[in-house]
Amino acid sequence: MLSMIFLAFALVHFGIWLWGWRLWAQTGRPVALFLVLFGGTLLFYDNLRIGIGRFIGPGDLLYALSVPAFAWHWSMLPLLVIAAGSVARLADLPWARGKFVMGAFCVVAIGLSALDIPKIFDMDLKVACLADTVRYSTSVTPAQVCPGGQTHQGHGAALVAIITNVIVLGVGIALWVQRRWPWLAIGSGAMFIAAGAFARSTWSLPIANLGEICITLGFIATCVHFARRRAQPPGRAPASVAQQAA
Repeated sequence: MLSMIFLAFALVHFGIWLWGWRLWAQTGRPVALFLVLFGGTLLFYDNLRIGIGRFIGPGDLLYALSVPAFAWHWSMLPLLVIAAGSVARLADLPWARGKFVMGAFCVVAIGLSALDIPKIFDMDLKVACLADTVRYSTSVTPAQVCPGGQTHQGHGAALVAIITNVIVLGVGIALWVQRRWPWLAIGSGAMFIAAGAFARSTWSLPIANLGEICITLGFIATCVHFARRRAQPPGRAPASVAQQAA
């Protein structure tokens, strides 16, 4: 049953990704949305490899299918920091107008990349099981030990993911307060709760992956809203995201 949920997540992510590129083309190709969509290219794949793991079983093939998911995640996640700064500028937040602000977001993203990218060259994945899922992971909790397997602690806390989420949430809150637009704060807040409050739960993985859908939708809606608002003539209200997709 859980495998089917991950396969459904994969389908949802792929649909969101295609929808997002369509909106990107319709709204003047905003840089922020490009970064979100490019960075999220393999979100569907990450859920897919977990969903099909039970049919492949532990071994070299499933391990090989797992490596790109982790390598892409560790390489691309900090792009969301730059996307957050780009959204702040797109929304014309007063504090984001300075020419050095975007540079600061980029420097932070580079610093976070420097923490995560070395993990690619020291990848140590172990097989993990949860309900009917079989996957390779950097850590294996006691609740996810496969028959005959053992626990494994990998690189520790996902510090880069936490910092990235906090930065995006901060920009989302600023948009809510200063532009009365809540959706980035809601999406990133849902991600923060899903990854944090349920971190010790047996079901933390599917909950966190659901949070990824929330933050992606929040980013897309926000980028599209402010890109279209900037393109509108003065005094004309922007259309909703749903209207743009029609």
